[in-house]
Amino acid sequence: MIPFKPTIKEDLNRPYNVTLTEGQISTILYVMEGYVQGNDDYEGQFKTDVDNIFETLEGAIDSFYNQDEPTYVVK
Repeated sequence: MIPFKPTIKEDLNRPYNVTLTEGQISTILYVMEGYVQGNDDYEGQFKTDVDNIFETLEGAIDSFYNQDEPTYVVK
């Protein structure tokens, strides 16, 4: 077996565009919320990262529902 040797430097702050359904986003948020409740590790950089994920995912849903609805013209 040949070992994997990456050609791109690791960057944990590299942004990605992904497509998730509303149900998938809801599941991720539900699991994360359950994990952090009462978790002693929910502080420092971990807290910042988790809070940013919540903000991003909740913001995506909010943006979708806050769009102006199209106006339909009946002739």
